[in-house]
Amino acid sequence: MLLSGQAAAWSALMHEGLRLLTKPLDHVLQRREQELFQRHLPNDFPILLVIGAPRSGTTLVSQTMARYLNVSYFTNLTSLFPLSPVTATRMFGRRHSRPSGSFQNFYGQTAGLYGPHDGFFLWNRWLGEDRYSPRTDLTPDAVAAMRHFFDVWCATFAQPLLNKNNRNTSCVSLLARALPRARFIVVRRNPFRVAQSLVQARQQVQGDKRFGWGLRASERSESGDPLGYIDDVCRQVLQIDEQLDEQLRQVSRQRVIEITYEGFCADPAGALRAISGSVDGVSLETSLMSAELRPFRVSTGVPLTDAERDRLLWRLHAAGRTGPSMVQTLPSRR
Repeated sequence: MLLSGQAAAWSALMHEGLRLLTKPLDHVLQRREQELFQRHLPNDFPILLVIGAPRSGTTLVSQTMARYLNVSYFTNLTSLFPLSPVTATRMFGRRHSRPSGSFQNFYGQTAGLYGPHDGFFLWNRWLGEDRYSPRTDLTPDAVAAMRHFFDVWCATFAQPLLNKNNRNTSCVSLLARALPRARFIVVRRNPFRVAQSLVQARQQVQGDKRFGWGLRASERSESGDPLGYIDDVCRQVLQIDEQLDEQLRQVSRQRVIEITYEGFCADPAGALRAISGSVDGVSLETSLMSAELRPFRVSTGVPLTDAERDRLLWRLHAAGRTGPSMVQTLPSRR
């Protein structure tokens, strides 16, 4: 991360150090948090949950939504106070601030204290601490606690809540039942590009392409196969897509908004208008959006070797995932 040269990566390391310094204050504020949660705070604000495969563009989509929609969100500062997230955010979090318009991130890590955070420190309360695979069942008490937390958060900040967490892709139907006001923003991306980016993440985050990274990651291929990690990544991408489709079949279509990363990059303003027009209580900051929001460059990442590319295309083709629309977006070989 230090060698990446990216501000978001350095910020992530800084946040880990700050977490040690804020731990005593977090314990002090915990009592205020408990008192706050003893109140009855009904609200009807929606909850916007951005989901999709890792490396599918969910972070960019959520960063853009956080800047141009009237929403609250967990921040990097919030994550420093896992015992008192609502109280600390209310005291120190610049309640009505907006994240930077730079939209930088390092594999989901955003820059600055007020950058959006995926909220693992909160979701782990109910879904467990395995970052790659969530629980798929909850007790009635856990459901009540989850629902109460989001009620308190939305009522405290008097805004809809936005959160992006790729792990939630595996438990959409569970969250739909537990959170009746939740709406799901599903981000899809060319499967070749998702797989390519996951290979890159293995190298840059894990330090070795053989080690899995992200939702449903595994290292199941034979160690003697020099391209076994490509098979693992393909399996990961396909499993996520299949599971997501199965989860969405159990949720009312009125609660789901599907977009593509490529389409979002081409017309982010149009995507935001579609989202705000589909969810009651969510409005646009139209003047700010008109002044600065422009199409994004579609990221293609670090190219694969010819051998990696051939193996990846072969695996995706065998699974029926290499139609003309995908192949046409791929660069020709050098």
